[in-house]
Amino acid sequence: MGSEVELKLEIAGEAADELERAGLLGANLGHALLHATYYDTPDRRLRRRGLTLRIRREGKRLVQTVKTAHPAAAGLFDRGEWEFTVPHWRPVIDERTPLGRALADAPAPLEAQFELVVHRDSFTVEADDSTIAVALDRGTARAMDRSAAFCEVELELSAGQPAALFALARRIEALIPARIGVLSKAERGFRLLGELRRAEKAGALRLEARQPPVAACAEVLGACLRQYRLNETILLSRRESGAVHQARVALRRLRSARTIFADLLGDAESLRMDAALRDLAGAYGAARDLDVLIRRSPTAAARAALAAPRDAAYRDLAVRLNAGPTRRLLLDLAEWIALGGWRENPATAEMRAMPLATFAARALDRRLRRVRKHGRHLAELDDAARHDLRKDTKKLRYAVDFFTALWSRGIPARRRRKFLAALEDLQHLLGELNDLAVEALTLGPTAPIRTDERDKLLRKASEARRELLACEPFWG
Repeated sequence: MGSEVELKLEIAGEAADELERAGLLGANLGHALLHATYYDTPDRRLRRRGLTLRIRREGKRLVQTVKTAHPAAAGLFDRGEWEFTVPHWRPVIDERTPLGRALADAPAPLEAQFELVVHRDSFTVEADDSTIAVALDRGTARAMDRSAAFCEVELELSAGQPAALFALARRIEALIPARIGVLSKAERGFRLLGELRRAEKAGALRLEARQPPVAACAEVLGACLRQYRLNETILLSRRESGAVHQARVALRRLRSARTIFADLLGDAESLRMDAALRDLAGAYGAARDLDVLIRRSPTAAARAALAAPRDAAYRDLAVRLNAGPTRRLLLDLAEWIALGGWRENPATAEMRAMPLATFAARALDRRLRRVRKHGRHLAELDDAARHDLRKDTKKLRYAVDFFTALWSRGIPARRRRKFLAALEDLQHLLGELNDLAVEALTLGPTAPIRTDERDKLLRKASEARRELLACEPFWG
């Protein structure tokens, strides 16, 4: 088995031509046409077990490659890789790769899933005492009657330190618009086999008890970054209210993760990026609030009156997403997650050595205490205080989501399901109350009078909070 450490940047096709002309990558070492077929069982056994299998024509050779999937796959990819030549377009299953174990009890044989055709230009860059193999790929994924074009720059570390990849990425971004990549080529193909995504929800995390807190934190942050970038990509091509909502959720999860793992993340860079992410979330919030108001508006006239402000909010958001500072923020975030000094801070040595379940239990205790403290006399709270409680419930919910795999069996799992159901009820009711507050603030004297609805929601929210606090914490 070998390994590869690489960074992907997504760029536009015309930007690729500009990058080549700029000379930053040096001499073109050659052009290749790569034709690859990806294989799996009909029930996607390999994909579910974190493996990808392809056979690719490289010149006159056929090369079979098996790769492991990085759990977060956001920015820096660090993967196991098994590669050797094969005589034909049929996968070889033997002891050289994990395929035999993964397919030992597979009910059906491997089948071709999709194809990728890539035009690759190769370069080598020597920089920062490191050697980086650069692949400029213009490609198309094809599955059934669907296809999707893409253009990306792969920076693979041949020798040296991973920080050199980010340094080169910044030099590239200074020349052309480049965004941190979160999709492998295999993922691009598999996505063609499903429905067109209008938004990307957070994926399930599978943290393991044996992971140290630093590794768990990096995986959580990487998953949040991935969710954000997938929704941002949708919004760069078309307007989707669901993608706005989920991008905003991803940013909120990112910032919440910073507070949940606060004992590990006390560095200045973390604080700087949190402020920038809060500002970016504000641009999403303006568009999202108007989407909600239009959905709640009782008349066509009221909806029409909000259409122009919403269009303006979406235009402002598009400008923000296409701006250099936003691209660079996400590149900074990816590097900080992968290589930041917080990972080896001497001041957190004891915390980093703590069992993950102990760390998680302490974090969950803190979040629950805040809900208990800030929700007293809920019906009497003003809108601002109730909004603070809503934020506390969201952070508790995200903490439960992040650590749920640590308590996934037996009595703790049953307690977790009960706890989560009560928490979701409270979060939903506080969200409804917040929508009423936003409506009243935005529309002013023209806002509908919803006193009865508000009082009913307050009673239900108070009861939901009591039910939540009556649950026995599943983390014991």
